[in-house]
Amino acid sequence: MRFLALSALVLLSSWPLESAPAAEVRCASGIYGRYSLPQDEGWFRRRWPSGVRPTGSTCSSGFIFGPIKPGDYEKVRALYRQNHPFLASFILASSGGDVVEAIKIGQLFRRYLIRASAPIRITFPEGGETFTSISHERECESGRCICASACALMWFGAVDRGGSVGLHRPRTDDPYFRALGPTEGANAYRGALDSIRQYLDEMEVPKSMIEAMVATGSADIKWVDADDGLSRPPSLAEWEDATCGSFSIKDENLLSDLRAKHSNFAQREQNLRDQLQNRQSQWTQCRIELLSSNRDKLSAP
Repeated sequence: MRFLALSALVLLSSWPLESAPAAEVRCASGIYGRYSLPQDEGWFRRRWPSGVRPTGSTCSSGFIFGPIKPGDYEKVRALYRQNHPFLASFILASSGGDVVEAIKIGQLFRRYLIRASAPIRITFPEGGETFTSISHERECESGRCICASACALMWFGAVDRGGSVGLHRPRTDDPYFRALGPTEGANAYRGALDSIRQYLDEMEVPKSMIEAMVATGSADIKWVDADDGLSRPPSLAEWEDATCGSFSIKDENLLSDLRAKHSNFAQREQNLRDQLQNRQSQWTQCRIELLSSNRDKLSAP
């Protein structure tokens, strides 16, 4: 029998994708998309030891907006190739789309040590939620700025992740699949689902998250946040921390609590806040330089 092709699967989004155009892929707007130049030579050397240097027009962060369709991987690859090794991150805002394209984009992110930011989910005490993007891109002002379904597959490929993504099982519009009997249909679907599982396992996604995706029907959605232990793949996190030291969740929570006080600081608390902020800044800077200097060693795709 013919197994269901993975390319026939589309991860269901929060609204129909069929009539929507393919994703827009470009450099992010404003301060998020370009380098602030000039910088001193030491700043350049720590990031790009080979001697290559960005210009004021070099893209430092990309933006992917809209449904993922066949051909979008090539658009992402072309943007990265034009800006290698300086393009270090992507801002994602997509309701879903083609699984094969999304997996290829995620694999590109992993190979080139790319960070990814999804819109941040904000829940209200009285119920309901909204999403906001760190980039303030004009496309995200409509309130339909999310990263869900196939977009989550791209996000999981990144080496550093921020924001929130939506998970659920894939659906298919393949007429061949609809015509299968129950046993053949289940076998075909499991084969495609196993391919997605294999990719997520390679990206070191916790098995609990993979099972949560499988347990969520294609008409539903489960939101997860980077703060749910998903901000960095475990092996990459340990590799970074071996060079840069660590900044634990306990440290992050303590710093967040101290920042929230705003006033009525005891001198001891103010000193502790300043120490934690300096440590966090040094840790973040070290990781950025570590990823950039290693990206500099890779050939363009």
